[in-house]
Amino acid sequence: MTRLSFSAREKYELCPYKYYLHYVMRYRSSLQSSALCFGNALDLALNNLLEGKKDYHDVFDSEWSKYKNDKIEYYKSDLDTLLLSKQELALSTEEQNFLSLSYKGHLLLDSYEKEIMPRIKEVISIQEELKINGYDEYGESTEDSIYGKLDLIALIETESGEIVKALLDNKTTSEPYPKNSVQKKDQLALYAAGFNDIEWFGYLTLNKKNYKTQIILDKIGNNKKEEVIKKFVDTLDKIKNNDFEKNNKSCYAFGRRCEFWTHCYQGYFNSDIYQNEKE
Repeated sequence: MTRLSFSAREKYELCPYKYYLHYVMRYRSSLQSSALCFGNALDLALNNLLEGKKDYHDVFDSEWSKYKNDKIEYYKSDLDTLLLSKQELALSTEEQNFLSLSYKGHLLLDSYEKEIMPRIKEVISIQEELKINGYDEYGESTEDSIYGKLDLIALIETESGEIVKALLDNKTTSEPYPKNSVQKKDQLALYAAGFNDIEWFGYLTLNKKNYKTQIILDKIGNNKKEEVIKKFVDTLDKIKNNDFEKNNKSCYAFGRRCEFWTHCYQGYFNSDIYQNEKE
């Protein structure tokens, strides 16, 4: 049985061998990405905000504090020294990054509450699961599946004032999303293929640099849905055929070296890598 999520397919597209090490051999790095940790804390806080609870700042602080003593790899964009006091600027770089993201989390949540929440008229569901079962050439179901978890389905107001039911995805970003993102990006098209009763889809973006928000709503055509499903089916076939070639062009993707670089080029795993046999 092969289960493939959007993020798993992204990892395979980046480098099939990296997918193999992560999902098949279950190698992990104890050095965590700040984007992933920060995103997890922010997502939980946003869930409380969407449920109408007022403790979303506290939820964020509680979740983000769990990472305080972890080994985190920060990005240059994480640090905004203007948010820090003179005393905080005297702390270590790691502590400054952690505090900077703490303050950014509050600013982003406030922007969401002020600019996005008024457009959301009713939250229908949060963190609903997506599952698309696989079928063989004869139309028989297989054990393969595509899965995911949706941020929310809600009634939301369009720019024209119409209230529509939409499947929505929260995104933190450092750059504004293009206006055609809903039609061009694959993630919402995948969700659209699993929820045929929904016409509208959207990205709710939070910019970590300027704390501005976007609400991008659009419809997704059947051609795009079929295109995305075909990509997933092709990837599933490659995985089942043990097609795990190295993509040397991705070794420095996203401006940093892959965690498995020493394994691929020098024959050993660095000290941050461990094998998680319990997953």
